[in-house]
Amino acid sequence: MTRSMPAQSKTLPDTASPNSKALGAYYTDSKVADFLAVWAVRQRSDTVMDPCFGGGVFLRAARRRLTELRGNVSAQLFGVEVDAQVHRTMTPQLIHDGITSACLVRADFFSINPDAGRMVDAIIGNPPYIRYQRFSGAARTVALRRSDAQGVALPELCSSWAPFLVHCIAMVRKGGRLAMVLPMELTHAKYARPVLAHLQRSFGKVTFITFKEKLFPDLNEDTLLLLAEERGGKNGTFTLRALENSNQLNEVFDGLQRPHSRATVVDADSLATGGSRFIEYLLPPLAKRLYNDLKMSSSAVRLGDLAELGIGYVTGANQFFHLSPADARDRNLPVEFLKPAVRRGRAFSGLTFSKADWHEAAENGEASFLLHIPAGRAIPAAVKKYVAWGESQGIPASYKCRSRSPWYCVPHVHKADAFVSYMSGASPRLVVNKASSYSSNSLHVLRVRPLVQTSPEMLAVLWLTSLSRLSAEIEGHALGGGMLKLEPSEAKNVLLPTVEACEKGRLTELAVELDGLVRVGRINDAQTIADEAILERILGFSRKDCGLLRSAIDALRSRRGYMEGANGAA
Repeated sequence: MTRSMPAQSKTLPDTASPNSKALGAYYTDSKVADFLAVWAVRQRSDTVMDPCFGGGVFLRAARRRLTELRGNVSAQLFGVEVDAQVHRTMTPQLIHDGITSACLVRADFFSINPDAGRMVDAIIGNPPYIRYQRFSGAARTVALRRSDAQGVALPELCSSWAPFLVHCIAMVRKGGRLAMVLPMELTHAKYARPVLAHLQRSFGKVTFITFKEKLFPDLNEDTLLLLAEERGGKNGTFTLRALENSNQLNEVFDGLQRPHSRATVVDADSLATGGSRFIEYLLPPLAKRLYNDLKMSSSAVRLGDLAELGIGYVTGANQFFHLSPADARDRNLPVEFLKPAVRRGRAFSGLTFSKADWHEAAENGEASFLLHIPAGRAIPAAVKKYVAWGESQGIPASYKCRSRSPWYCVPHVHKADAFVSYMSGASPRLVVNKASSYSSNSLHVLRVRPLVQTSPEMLAVLWLTSLSRLSAEIEGHALGGGMLKLEPSEAKNVLLPTVEACEKGRLTELAVELDGLVRVGRINDAQTIADEAILERILGFSRKDCGLLRSAIDALRSRRGYMEGANGAA
């Protein structure tokens, strides 16, 4: 094993350097580290590496495990760290814990070549979690090159953990194991699919362990444990173990790494190709079977088959381009350069968003006018004066503004048939745009496809059914604070009940009734009525089927930490 091995850092709060946040630093609980070390280190001769040792929790756990097995810690345990201050701070502490300084190298993990002399029997750790916005430049180029070398093509807009994991796999010798804490993005991000496929073809067995109680409560991302073994195996099996919290880890395996209880088998091929979502395996069995049957039946259709979805416009300087009615009036801006805009999902109270709703939302700061100056349009004096004021405030220097010419012409301002909420508490909203409003990228804009015989009102009613609300939970992904995030590509995959043309007029009428219920906070009642009218009467679902869907919704909301009343009614 070479002594010139590197990594990205994660650090303990009391030893964090100023760069720790930028380097994706998060502290893992010692009992989790001990579990991973016991699982991964199985023989006294095993060599072990933490490729980003930060606060040293994994190195300490591996030292305890090797000592228990009577291994040679000074010759078999290695740690690398990219942050100079973290390395300088932690080295004396780790030496005091019995780890030799020669095994603690400061370097960039991606600079290590995975040749035979540098590979290990076990890797344990927590990769850096740097989102693509800050994962850039030479560091990203080198990381993606390492992934390409392993046959894993990753897009530039991936987070740092993905190429890091691929390079970790390359450092595990045949028969070895990988035990890591990873973001839940591994299971739902589109760019993670080739990583999942690489795991399948690199190991004989892969186990995912999830927790209802988050490992990192303050992190705006859910996490899981990845246990991969039998390096060199092909067509590996994927299994899932869903736990309440990390206190149950000792119940997963016995001392010989044999499972205490049956795990859920995951279809690795389907997961890696996007045919199924990982969260589906967390559903109650009967609800999962019903949902899978519906996916394959003619009773459901994807929202993307009926409508186009995308993000709203991006101004680059919202405080300049968005004006309240009073501000617009005070600056004497002509109405032809102002477009009514809705800025947040909190502006919605019903299934429709009317002009009266816009005025009320504008009073509350949830809606405003967008200054829209079409390119090439002659600009009147009042608008010129406001633009000049913006220049005096340095607005043209902001990123989006300086990348367009002229800087004050906001592109991609399109009117929507409806809006879909981006971040939600109870459930994402699909709201009909009756106010002729426009939206920034805080909401998704929806336009019904040409030739599709479906009204926006009908889509809003279908979206209220338990089928669609469950599908939104499955297609979206959980964030911190119990929130659900729904990207445009995820929203397109949400299932809607299929309704024949003869029923469409009746559903448009039903929209009025449901809109009234939603406006007074009776969303659950509106959902029940939508289920009875569409799922039961039109599609022939039983009341038990509807109950299964609703119980599955509650289970997934509870899992992501949503609490009724904490994040709004919907």
